[in-house]
Amino acid sequence: MDHALQVLWSRLLHLRSNESTLAGSPGALVVAERHSRLVRLDPETGASLWDQAVEDCWGTTVVAGESCLYLSQVGVLHCFDMHTGQRRWSTPKLSFHHYISIAGSVVLLGGWRGYRGLTRLDLTNGKPLPGRFAGLTPGSSLAWPLPVQWDQANGSTADTVLVAAADQAALLLVDARTGFTRDEWSLPEPVCFPDSGIAFSVGEDGSVVFLSGRRTVMALHPGRGVETLWRHERDLPTLPPIVTGRTLWLSEDAGVTIIDLDRSAHTEVMDLPHGVTCGGVPVPGGALFARSGNQLVVVNRTGEIATRVRLPTRIDRLLPDGRSLLYAMGKGHLTTVGIT
Repeated sequence: MDHALQVLWSRLLHLRSNESTLAGSPGALVVAERHSRLVRLDPETGASLWDQAVEDCWGTTVVAGESCLYLSQVGVLHCFDMHTGQRRWSTPKLSFHHYISIAGSVVLLGGWRGYRGLTRLDLTNGKPLPGRFAGLTPGSSLAWPLPVQWDQANGSTADTVLVAAADQAALLLVDARTGFTRDEWSLPEPVCFPDSGIAFSVGEDGSVVFLSGRRTVMALHPGRGVETLWRHERDLPTLPPIVTGRTLWLSEDAGVTIIDLDRSAHTEVMDLPHGVTCGGVPVPGGALFARSGNQLVVVNRTGEIATRVRLPTRIDRLLPDGRSLLYAMGKGHLTTVGIT
């Protein structure tokens, strides 16, 4: 399938905001800019829909349903109505936790670099919830907890999160409401993740894909447990692998490796711009990767380059909005690209 990439709009943020201040869901986009403004933008045009004052633009933004949460670097957690921008509540004196995950009516903070353990707040009012997380070693550096809506033990849905520690060769399924571990899976090596903490990607079948160590790609399937998908012959960057159907995509600085999981056959695509990669996202018929600072490249399943485009500035983060829009953020700019 051939693709076309078209730059739809680009917005100057007037400061190099933290990449974690960019968040969205289908049809919704929020970013921090101008030192102290949180702005909701129209994904199609880039027009501002609302903006609110916050303490800084180096915090973390999360969008979940009708709510938009922003945790400033100075430790104030704000909750805004996603549609109107109205401030629902603010909780100060939390210090900087970096991670925010929302599971049902529970907000989870903490775990980044092991500076602060996981804590829980009520999404409706921002009040801290009692109790501690069982099964987590104090001071452990955690991957960004991933909310999931399934329970490995009995197949029922629950407000749970996947938690992985850098010093523990295991995956934990934690109940966000109680803090107790509902299930646990042993791994060959601990989950490998970058300083941003993003370790997991979710496949089309709901499976969670991640790196165990620097060379083993694994998946956790609802109801089936963990399995090894691929063992690579060299160390991989600490980026979440991509799975589309039965195809695995691994992005490295030198190129991209495409693995047919049914045949255990792989193709290496090396005729790409060299440079540090910030990962990729799936697109129909292939995957899109950020290469060489400011280039976007679409590769199809046979290893052919379907299309490429050069953006005005360096790319530090990619955020897809479904399969037709992609947001690229870096060096004080936010660019939206249409995929057709």
